[in-house]
Amino acid sequence: MTIENILLIACLLLLIQIFIPIIIDLVFTQKIKIVYLFTSRDNNIENSIYFNRGKRALSNLLETLPIFISLALLSIFLEIDNAHLALLWLVFRATYFPIYILGIKYARTLLWLGALACLILMGIKFI
Repeated sequence: MTIENILLIACLLLLIQIFIPIIIDLVFTQKIKIVYLFTSRDNNIENSIYFNRGKRALSNLLETLPIFISLALLSIFLEIDNAHLALLWLVFRATYFPIYILGIKYARTLLWLGALACLILMGIKFI
């Protein structure tokens, strides 16, 4: 798989992580009503623990995604082969999301550390 394809899949992962917490509370826990989605959301509603975990996982992705995108684009422009590390990062991040929502503590941390190690190793390849 090329690094360009991995970047596209990372964007898809971001979109999925944006919508999954809403879908969880709309369909599964029914904490959100469809009408609420069409409002300006001035009033806070009580969300499920899974919604809140999903939002925190999304926030965590948003902290590292710019670094990943920068390293991936630099890899393309400088013709440095980081595709395997980028794919591994994507696998770690895609696995991290459901593990975080389910509240599996130690696996979540190990996956986060694995994704971080991938970013560090991608950066080291530029030295």
